[in-house]
Amino acid sequence: MSYFITNEQGKNEYRKFGKLRLQSTIHPAFSLTLLGFCMLVLILLAWNFNNMINQNIDNHILHLYSRQSLLHIVSDKFLSFGLDTSLLRDMKSLPIKDSKFINLARLLGPAYVRVGGTSADCLYFNQTKIVSEKVINPIDGQDISNFTINETDFENLYNFATESKLRMIFDLNVLIRNVNDSWNDVNAKNIISFAKNKGMTLDWQLGNEPNSFRHVFNRNVNATQLAHDYCHLRELLDEMGYNKSLLVGPEVNHVEDTIHMGEQYAKTFLENDKNSVNYVTWHQYYLDGREAQLTDFINISTFNYLPKQIKSMQKAIISSGGLIPMWLSETSTAYGGGAPNLSDRFVAGFLWLDKLGYSASTGVNVVTRQSLFGGDYAMIGSDLIPNPDWWVSVVYKKFVSEKVLELLPIPLEYVRLYAHCTPKKAWTGRFPAITIYGINLANFPIRTTIQGIPVFHRNAKVYLYALTSDKLQSRTIKMNGELLKLESNGNLPPFRPIVLESIEQITLPPYSMIFIIIHNANVPACYT
Repeated sequence: MSYFITNEQGKNEYRKFGKLRLQSTIHPAFSLTLLGFCMLVLILLAWNFNNMINQNIDNHILHLYSRQSLLHIVSDKFLSFGLDTSLLRDMKSLPIKDSKFINLARLLGPAYVRVGGTSADCLYFNQTKIVSEKVINPIDGQDISNFTINETDFENLYNFATESKLRMIFDLNVLIRNVNDSWNDVNAKNIISFAKNKGMTLDWQLGNEPNSFRHVFNRNVNATQLAHDYCHLRELLDEMGYNKSLLVGPEVNHVEDTIHMGEQYAKTFLENDKNSVNYVTWHQYYLDGREAQLTDFINISTFNYLPKQIKSMQKAIISSGGLIPMWLSETSTAYGGGAPNLSDRFVAGFLWLDKLGYSASTGVNVVTRQSLFGGDYAMIGSDLIPNPDWWVSVVYKKFVSEKVLELLPIPLEYVRLYAHCTPKKAWTGRFPAITIYGINLANFPIRTTIQGIPVFHRNAKVYLYALTSDKLQSRTIKMNGELLKLESNGNLPPFRPIVLESIEQITLPPYSMIFIIIHNANVPACYT
């Protein structure tokens, strides 16, 4: 059976088979002979099958040293998400006042909600006269004509963030420029002043993917000039009462391309920005949404692209003379709005969960998913039904803390696992827990044994949560075989684990995302 269609193999790994009742109307003697022959055939088949399976289900050992220090501590808003500024072109269609939408966003907290994107550099505030002629982005066909939002629009955005218990980041227009090419700050001042007068607490960005302005807008803002613009914005924020707000940038893309355009732009920016930004931000996608295929989403080479990008950006930051931590401030599986019937389906979860795990293991402080709503990469569909990646994110929030541990991986490319301390709210008692999570990309089960973690009690338990689906392109997702769906009142359903003895081998089902909680783990770093 092709796993590009269904995923049935191994689904009963932890279930007891019912008894098989045979009925026969054949003569008893012949029936016994036939039964004996059938049993012999079954034994031979079973022997061959077991040999086949044992070749695939080898026991792989993981090591996590209990006395290690924390590898990193990332933001408590590490898993965050965006609302693309293009959605503000039609505020009536954006469900930010819908109680169901607010509830779905709240269940992903704490998080930043970044309001940014290409259209951020087309946005005017409270302007009655703007360019109305429609302009199309030659890269992805997006509308890049100028447009206006008013005070009510901005306030509704902020109210959505606060009601969802999120922290809003707003991306200001950097393409409003003076004749000498310096940044014209009037539009930004109006927004900042309005926000301050309303007592709003939020963070800021300036511009989106400035190293690509020539291709998108046929304009140019070089990295040195943008650094000066950021310094100017930092001064404005400090003067206007937002001295405690974050300013993050420069929002570059094209990292690890053939000419390293994004890294070079960021390096020059950092050499000139005079410490105006709190975090270095850049955008990351694996695939072109117009060309991506299902096989790309489970191809190891696709997964291996992110580590190269992170290392390249880290090198650029170091070469600039700075030690500023980084954010992936806009990221998803495929750019251009995502890949239809792929970026919002179960199969996209592998890249998403692996990105979270690998990014945290390298010290990336925040990962901002594009997007919460809108496009083929949305976590919430236009029908306000959560897509699989929303569920993956909710489970991550529940079982994974900001405290990152070092896990020595098993030498298998198709099994990618990471370790964190478990959030205290998910402990079963007063002793800590460890969460090991990740993916099995193989189309067969993988058995693992975890070593190096002493426990406080001999009867300590291991909880296994396996996320699977019947089809890789399904819009639904299961936990330990049960379909995940919200309760009628909008609450999360109970997450029912498979409970294992701590000494048992743990089987990772084929094509699965895994969360393993080791309760009562004696790891001192997880106490602090």
